[in-house]
Amino acid sequence: MWPKHFNFFGNFMRELATIFIFNTIKNCPNGLTYYDLKQYGEIPHSKIYRLMKKLEEKGDLIKRDDISVETGRPKHLFFLSKQGKARLSDLRENLGKYFEFIKERFPSAKGDFDHEAFLKEATFKVWSSPVEHIIQKDISNEKKLKILSRMESDIITMLEKIRKEKKKLDSLQNELK
Repeated sequence: MWPKHFNFFGNFMRELATIFIFNTIKNCPNGLTYYDLKQYGEIPHSKIYRLMKKLEEKGDLIKRDDISVETGRPKHLFFLSKQGKARLSDLRENLGKYFEFIKERFPSAKGDFDHEAFLKEATFKVWSSPVEHIIQKDISNEKKLKILSRMESDIITMLEKIRKEKKKLDSLQNELK
């Protein structure tokens, strides 16, 4: 389907994962631990662990060992190195080119997606509770209420569909008995 050396999607996803890690670490001035990542919910921690280890080996991340005040156990704190900060800038520029490429390929697509703001702000917080994410945003309460109402409506619609499909499956099960 794709040309043999077409790496667009693989490269895009790897760079996007890296920018999420870099931005998240950059937003943690006291360092980021693997445990800290758990606060962001259902993200693939083992993949992130491996990626962070590779980034440390490449020199993009600095790992410092510290002792946890709460447990007395050692913990690994990660920080962006000087090289990592430069790479973050390069990643933002490169991923910006991906977004521009996509815009060119789909000129009729509607919507104002500010990919530059996204690339500066994208962290693992997007995996946190969507409700908490909206509540913590720096927007008016009126806008928060509108967004939460839309989310509630979507969830109600989804629940109705789930109930309908469950009912169908129950009927099928009963017919087979």
